[in-house]
Amino acid sequence: MTTTRTNKGPWTHRLLIYFFTVLFGVLIYWLLGFAMRDIGTWPGPRYAEVEQRLGDAQLTQEAGSLQSQVAEANRAIGSRKQRQTVLRDSTSNSEKTMNQLLELQKMTLQKGLTASGDEGKVLAESQRLFLANQAKYQEMNDQIAALDEQLLVLQDRQREVQLKLDAQRPAIQAEYNRLNARHQFQLAALKLAVLLPLLLLAGWLFLKKRAGLYAPLLHGFGLALLVKVGMVIHEHFPTRYFKYILIAAAIALVTRVLVYLLRAVAFPKLDWLLKQYREAYEHFFCPLCSHPIRRGPRKHLFWTRGSLKKLRVPNTVSPDVDEAYTCPVCATRLFEECSACQRIRHSLLPACQHCGTEKEVQPPGTAATAAPTGSQY
Repeated sequence: MTTTRTNKGPWTHRLLIYFFTVLFGVLIYWLLGFAMRDIGTWPGPRYAEVEQRLGDAQLTQEAGSLQSQVAEANRAIGSRKQRQTVLRDSTSNSEKTMNQLLELQKMTLQKGLTASGDEGKVLAESQRLFLANQAKYQEMNDQIAALDEQLLVLQDRQREVQLKLDAQRPAIQAEYNRLNARHQFQLAALKLAVLLPLLLLAGWLFLKKRAGLYAPLLHGFGLALLVKVGMVIHEHFPTRYFKYILIAAAIALVTRVLVYLLRAVAFPKLDWLLKQYREAYEHFFCPLCSHPIRRGPRKHLFWTRGSLKKLRVPNTVSPDVDEAYTCPVCATRLFEECSACQRIRHSLLPACQHCGTEKEVQPPGTAATAAPTGSQY
């Protein structure tokens, strides 16, 4: 194995990479959302068309005609009632005028005077107008009564027709629901036909290029696709089906992660292996069996990962600090002599801390990490 050096850059640069990765994922999500909304404009079934196809056309037509007639009757009744209000005001004014003229004539006769001819004409005109308005008001009452009777007949017939139409509505509603469910399934299939190939492409690129230079673009692209696919499934599939789809996807994801972790332990990659070795050396534990590395000033001490920071190490230099060291539990060689400078170096790390000479790091269990049987180390 050979080590791979990668330049991570300053923290500000890494922060900008994370920010633009998230921004790229959001933009991809918006773009997919626009495409899904455009697909969603595909027209579905209309209730009126289903009702016209399955319902009784004659009853539907009669219901519409009755509704128009009822509306016209209500309009005619309202119009006549408004005219009655105007006649009532006019009749009231005529009555007041007649009363005033009669009172004036009475006062004139009491004084022994003769009423003028103009007053008699005004009184006669007021009487004529009063009687005419009364006749029209009564005529309006008769018309309103006739219209009320006609309205009652129309409303009774409208209720009968509506009851017959209501008896047909369950079958119409069931057919409409079936057509709408099929339409939603077709929309979901069309949307997934666009999204799933892109998601598979993103997954393939992630598996092949996840450690490459443009891995953040793949992460943002794949995450946006995954979220959008989940939203489409949640939108178009019933809840009882969606929960099974969701739990199946979760089981597949957990299984994939578990398999990856098990394979990472059984067949570790170099970066992961070096990280494990480095952290173990930093905490003075064997990278393979986690037994404490007791050499140098720590030869006679005991510690755990939790108590390591509180451990008080004697300020003395042990004579065996520059000697090779093998783990007494798993027989893994942890410190050895450098082939270049002949000083003691870490056996499981790629470079000598004294001269920088590199060596090939071997996985656990190979000849380079395990001391031979009978070795003095």
